[in-house]
Amino acid sequence: MSIESVVNHGEEIDLSKLSDEGRVRTPAGKLGLLVFALGIGWSLFHFYTLGFGMLTSVLQRSAHLSLGLALCFLYYPQNRKKTENYDTIAWYDIVIAAVAFISIFYIFYNYREIVTRVGAPTTTDLWMGGLAIVLILIGAYRAFGLALPLVALVFLIYPFIGQYLPALIGHRGYRLTRVINELYITNAGIFGIPIGVSATFVFAFVLFGSFFQVSGAGSYIVRLAFAILGRFRGGPAKASVLASGFMGSIVGSSVANTVVTGSITIPTMIDTGFDREVAGGVETAASTNGQFLPPVMGAAAFIMAEFTGIPYWQIATAALLPAIISYAGLLAMVHLQAAKTGMKAMPRERIPPFARTFFSGIFYWIPIGVLVYYLLIRRMTPFAAGYVAILTAIGIIIVKRGVTLIADVRAGRFTAVPAFFEQARGFWKDLLSGLDNSAKSMAGIAVACASAGIIVGVVTLTGMGMRVTLLFSVMARGNLFILLLSSAVLSIILGLGLPTTAKYAVMATLVAPAILAVEPNLPVIAVHLFILYYAILADDTPPVGVAAYAAAAIARSDPIRTGIIGFKFDMGAFFLPFMFVYNPQFLLVDTTWYEVMMIGTTGLFGIICLSAVIQRWLITRLALWEAAILLAIAIAMIWPSLLTDAVSFVAFAGLFLYQRHKKKTQLTQETAGAAAS
Repeated sequence: MSIESVVNHGEEIDLSKLSDEGRVRTPAGKLGLLVFALGIGWSLFHFYTLGFGMLTSVLQRSAHLSLGLALCFLYYPQNRKKTENYDTIAWYDIVIAAVAFISIFYIFYNYREIVTRVGAPTTTDLWMGGLAIVLILIGAYRAFGLALPLVALVFLIYPFIGQYLPALIGHRGYRLTRVINELYITNAGIFGIPIGVSATFVFAFVLFGSFFQVSGAGSYIVRLAFAILGRFRGGPAKASVLASGFMGSIVGSSVANTVVTGSITIPTMIDTGFDREVAGGVETAASTNGQFLPPVMGAAAFIMAEFTGIPYWQIATAALLPAIISYAGLLAMVHLQAAKTGMKAMPRERIPPFARTFFSGIFYWIPIGVLVYYLLIRRMTPFAAGYVAILTAIGIIIVKRGVTLIADVRAGRFTAVPAFFEQARGFWKDLLSGLDNSAKSMAGIAVACASAGIIVGVVTLTGMGMRVTLLFSVMARGNLFILLLSSAVLSIILGLGLPTTAKYAVMATLVAPAILAVEPNLPVIAVHLFILYYAILADDTPPVGVAAYAAAAIARSDPIRTGIIGFKFDMGAFFLPFMFVYNPQFLLVDTTWYEVMMIGTTGLFGIICLSAVIQRWLITRLALWEAAILLAIAIAMIWPSLLTDAVSFVAFAGLFLYQRHKKKTQLTQETAGAAAS
């Protein structure tokens, strides 16, 4: 089965037709060529500014959003449920796209005049600002559905009704001109931190991930994962987790990760006995969690770096151990699923040999090594490290084409000149494909970041953050655990409708200050990673869990059930963020390697126990009292100490031995029953 496409009820799903938010329109003819050219131009603009210097922040952000918003109306139809809407673009969508471009590009074109009159906007400024805000909300609806624009709209209404609200959450009220000025003319709203991150760091790593995929790395990583884990029970599902972790750490896009790795892993899981929904759910959970795995992580991690002022390399380093434990929890969930359903290993003849597979694509590790070196060792800025990594990935594509050219000439398939032109055409196609895929991934992210900017701008203008901090503090009554649990639940509820970037921006603006107010001694990075983790965990939930829809298309399963099962597999690590809030050593903060080893062991132990509770299985099915013991152990690992560790390990050992005895008794009874019959 091809990496680039998967079969969906006889219909091929091409990777080039998918964005970070699902399927995009691919019209034929001149119109399709125009949309393609606009996407290529948008990506080239960012590639150029990465290498030769960014523009002034407002110019960079307005240039980025102007074309990104326009592409959103060209990529996404008004009704995404009708298949025929993806084959053409209505004339009014072209008009809306043009107006959207003008409403944002107005800032770029009139930049010098506008900076001299901040706080005193003209009538034209206000009309353009109002138009931009409305079109951003409509664009968010096109890309993500109704939830995100509704949340943004609620925040937009707040400045006008504050004088009618109770004193705890009320304010004096603001005029329309003041709100538009704040959101459109200043850099505290639409052109604030979220869109700034989208226009720099995020686009750099999306470009890198696209070229990394185009180079053929996805197929190699999947084969390598099968070679490592295929021989174990439930091997294809475990290989899916490993491959998606590798790819997710580089790509940072759950949808692209799902399609690239899932097109191979999901059919293999189904062939070895997994239900279609379970196969899709495993891939969804594994691909979504890639947003938490260094070195690249996802768009929200770059926004975190800007919000907190913490260097990105430090965030990536802090996230490493929790990410590893999270994926270990996923592997535990998969193993227990395979054990309780009687799954077998892959047939030996279908398992690639490890050594040959590893060395056949060892050069794919070069771009990753370059990225890690410049990002985490040299500690260059993320977009500088990303630019070097992009050039390295393109270099890998060129070298592969050159090797293929030599092989073709030696084998007599082509003479030298035709072989050169054949590979040159292939390289040109790879280059354009990488740029086009980047634009399709980034259009939705840009609009989500602009929507998040609207929310953050309203919070800044009205002082809403302080009021919510006070409200949360009163509700929690100074209890940190209640506040953290409330934040986790709220994040998951928001996850029903908001993408990760917008969800993190909302929670970081409103909830992070409340947590730090209750416990000011907590490391800021622990609080924000707590929020980020639940923002990612909630991405599996319908209706915004687009990765679940992509996985369901490959598995030919129900997307809602696939998303719910994906969320279930992610729940194995539900307590993990509580662990690193109460124990910042998880984040490598003020700790020693001995402490890291100890706390990593207890964290892994707790997640395995929680995974067993969720699956209701250890060696055999868990009784309710057995599940209660394991749940208590998992909760105890949130506040590990020598006493809780000792008691928990003794309790687990006793339960494990009891489960072995129960399993042996069951087998004896089954054997006796079979003999009697």
